[in-house]
Amino acid sequence: MDNQPLILWVKNSLDEIPGANKAASVWLADRNAPPSIDYLANLAIEELLTNCIKYGYDDAGEHLVQISLRMADNQLELTVTDDGHAFNPLDLPPPNTNLPVADLPIGGLGIHLLRQMSNRMEYLRIDGKNQLTLWKRCG
Repeated sequence: MDNQPLILWVKNSLDEIPGANKAASVWLADRNAPPSIDYLANLAIEELLTNCIKYGYDDAGEHLVQISLRMADNQLELTVTDDGHAFNPLDLPPPNTNLPVADLPIGGLGIHLLRQMSNRMEYLRIDGKNQLTLWKRCG
């Protein structure tokens, strides 16, 4: 198995998400990643890209978001980098999951799930770009 990362450049369009997920799944399958890793990668790509596309930009112009996946030391490292508004999703308070479903606020559950499923998450703002990385050990 090679140690080369998968680097995807995705336009800020919801139509781009399925292709990014498929590319990630194929790449992970080639590395014999367990289903739990594939599930987390797909959830992270969908959630982080959707948030970026919906809330990251004030203009209707085309922006490119970089998704990077790396498998090393029996662990997935997934990074999403965008040039949208500065936003650290790790600053969001955890949602009150004890509320009835009808009373739950819209938004915030995806990031909460990613935080629960990942071993570690880290946010950086570098050169005007958001960079969110998550790590998940295999097995």
